[in-house]
Formats: sequence, structure tokens, C-alpha cells
Amino acid sequence: MMRRRDLAGALPALALLAASAAQAQPANPASAPAGLGSATDADDFSRPPPAGAPRPVTVPPLHESRLPNGLSVVVAPRQGLPLVSAWLLVRVGAETDPLDRAGRADMLAGLLTQGARRQGRAVSAPEIAREAEAMGGSLDAGSGWRSTSLGMTVTTPRVDAALSLMSDVLRQPTLAADELERLRVQAIDNLRVSDSDPGSIASRVARRLYWGTSAYGSVTTADTLGRLRRDDLVALHRQGFRPDETLLVLAGDLTPERGQALARQHFGGWRASRIAPLQRRDGTPAPLAPRTVLVDLPGVGQSSVLVLAPYSSLAPKDVTELRIAQVANAVLGGGYSARLNQEVRIKRGLSYGVGTGVEQQPEGGVWDASAQTDHRNVAQVAQLLREQVLALAGNPPTADELAARQATLVGSFARRLDTNAGIASLITARWATGRPLSELNRFVEEILAVTPAQVQAFAGRRWTEGALRTVVVGDFSAAPEAFDQLAKADPTALRLKASELDFGSGGLQAPKR
Repeated sequence: MMRRRDLAGALPALALLAASAAQAQPANPASAPAGLGSATDADDFSRPPPAGAPRPVTVPPLHESRLPNGLSVVVAPRQGLPLVSAWLLVRVGAETDPLDRAGRADMLAGLLTQGARRQGRAVSAPEIAREAEAMGGSLDAGSGWRSTSLGMTVTTPRVDAALSLMSDVLRQPTLAADELERLRVQAIDNLRVSDSDPGSIASRVARRLYWGTSAYGSVTTADTLGRLRRDDLVALHRQGFRPDETLLVLAGDLTPERGQALARQHFGGWRASRIAPLQRRDGTPAPLAPRTVLVDLPGVGQSSVLVLAPYSSLAPKDVTELRIAQVANAVLGGGYSARLNQEVRIKRGLSYGVGTGVEQQPEGGVWDASAQTDHRNVAQVAQLLREQVLALAGNPPTADELAARQATLVGSFARRLDTNAGIASLITARWATGRPLSELNRFVEEILAVTPAQVQAFAGRRWTEGALRTVVVGDFSAAPEAFDQLAKADPTALRLKASELDFGSGGLQAPKR
């Protein structure tokens, strides 16, 4: 899923690039004092060690190929540890769910590991788990926007057996009716728990508010889960799980030749599908009319405040726009010292922190900032978030501010290159979004090339007063004046009770009769 959230308070990633273990040690160990009371700078633990020289960020070579049945293969050799991360990605995600059956793709992903046919017989979920654990790993499955994934990390000698298991689980799941019922009960219980969380409700309201009834406006509810039948999942698997819509990534201790041979061995016999591909719903954002939505959730201790704004889609051929958007998000929410956290937490103590997130789809994108706060502060926090978003168009980042935020982005990227699973995740994310893998080699250079003027211009184009949306979920009775102030500030404001929310209608409430 193309959903990322940057939580204020993350350690500056520059330290990752700059720190050098050698420099944390005395320059000359032979002459270092042994006793207390004679400490040198190297023994002074009250200060961080000096930063070392930045190291280049190196993306391992990526070997791309395709089997005759259309299955894509990427091998990323990485020597050093006898480990391999293997991931399968299928281009089937929540955007394929019918509006009245939201949660279908996620339920299918959950059932993959709950039973499959292996060597001519059906094996249960415990048998699959035991087999994966005997290899020293665990089999993880999940679903998001535009993709369903299955993967595990094993030692190099086990990769053959791991791919055998993954191939059967992906291609031949039993999708048993009793397992579906068990997962359905579990998912509905989770939804009931989230119904008491103002942040979770705010996120669901925000999704429908921005994307409307488009493919990305789907919201899973107990009703949509209750409508799912085994036949729905069998049909989705038959139509969507096909070799020409599947990627295999192997990252770690193996050669390209070995990786490609394993791909042929375990997936070469998967016949190309003759069934028509899945029809995907239109994903163009269709924002609802209210610019402010206030939801009354009695009894909660704090309110959740969330501000939405348009963001870059995945479509632009000019990757510069994508990088500018990433830096703009980082200026506002990319760390403890970013602008939003400065204003809301550090200067005023109105929240424990402000987080920002982005969601990018081919047809559009959305940015959000969110914070939990006392009910009495909701109007002030909402106003601060909105002011800071709009202010970026007139107040570009300083050189130091920009450098810190760029370092955060580069450091985050570099950390993912430190592990096989991280490299695999970078590859699968780009494949799922249709972006070329070659972009990985230019990421650092492109991020560092973004200028303050470009960030300012981006904010001026995207983040205008009329484009912003605000969602607040809290206990109205705890601070009625604060919620009234929010409602009066926007003539389009919609006030409703949490019990009145209905995502099955295409809006936020069931149509009045």
C-alpha cells in the first residue's frame, strides 16, 4: 500500500550515514587512560561522538527478467550473511473490492496461509506454520492498495524449500469456508475495537471525505465483511492471481543465475491465464462537499484532529515532482523538529506529537497531518495545522531546514538498504506502483537536488485554503464551545454522531428516507 506515515520524534537519519564506529573509539587505544578521572573526549559519554564523513548510499545491482508465462523476477544479490528474503507480489489490492464488499482482497490475503494443497493433499494452517518455522522463518501475507504480498526470510540453504511452500500457498490456497468464518469474526471484532478509537474513526472518515466513491474511497465495515462469501474469494483468486500480474523478488545471498533458476523451477509451470484481467474501478479523487467533518464520540479521553490536502500522484513522468512532494512533506512532518511538531508540541504543548502521512495512487494523492489533543484544544490545533500547511507557500524552508529534512529522507532510504527485507520492500513498492526500478539509483541525488523555491512553488500549487479538509473526532459534551467554534468557522461543516456514520452509502451517512 502506498501509505506512509512520518512520526515526529524519529531520530535524524543523518546519524546513520555519518556515524563511524571507529571514531567512537579512542584515536590511539594504546595510550588511552585506564582509570576513572582521566577521561579524554572519547570517554566523555555526556556528548554524542563526532560525526564521521558521509558514506555513499549504494543500491545493489538489480537483475530483472521475465519467465515465458509472464511472471516478473528481480534478483538482488547481497553478500555478507547467508540469508535470502523471498517475496511474491500480485497486483490485486483493495482497489478491486466492490464498494459493498470492501475488505475482500484483505480477507483473501489472510486466508492464503490458512490452508493450501501441497503434493496432492490439503494441508492446514498449523501444518503450514510448522513447515515455515522449521525453516527458521515465518510466512507473512498481507494486502494493500494494488497488491497482495507473501514472503519470508530464510537461510540460504532453505530458500529452495521456502519457494516450494510459497508457490503452493499462493497458487493453491484451499480458502476453506470455516477459515473464512473465523477470520471474519476476528476482523469484525477488530473493527469494533477501532470504533472506540477517535484516530481510527478520523482516518476512515478522511478516506471517504477525500476519495469519495472512487476505488480508493472504500471503507471496510462489519456489513461489507458480512456480505463476503467463499465464492467471492475464489473468483478473485482465479481472476487476479496470474503469472503475468506477479513479481518474485529474491534479495540476499544468491547469484542472479541461481535466483532465475529457482524462479523457473517453482513458477515456470504456472500456466498463463486465459481469463480476462480484473476490471479496476476509477480511482480519481471525488471529494465530498463538506470541508469540515465533526464526529461526536462520547466518552473518549482525547480528540483526534486531522487535516487533509492534495498531494502528488504516481503519474508524473517527471520524477522531480515526486521528490519535491516528498521534501515538502518532510519539512512539515519529517521529524521531531519539523514545522508542525514545533508549533503544536514544542512551542505550545498541545499534543504529544504530530504525524504526517501520504498516499499516492496513479490517479491522485493525498497528504494528511494528525494529532491527538485535549477536547478543549481542538479548534486551536486544527487552526495551527492549517496555518502551517498554507504558510509553506509564503515561507520556504531555510537552507539549514531543508538540509535537515533531506538528510532525514536519505537516511530513511539508506536504512532500508541495510537488510534484505528492506531491499525487497523497495523493489516491490516500485513494481506495485508501476515506477521503474532504475529510480532507486537516482533517489538520493534527486532528493538532494530539491530547492527551497521548488518546495514553495509546490505548496502554492497544491495547498490552498479551498483544497484543505478537516476531520475532528471527539466528545462534544466535554468542550462544546471548541466544537462550536470549528463548526462556525466553516459553513460547509458537517456535524454527526459516530453512531450515524455509514460508509456503505457512498457518503458518510445513510440517505435519509
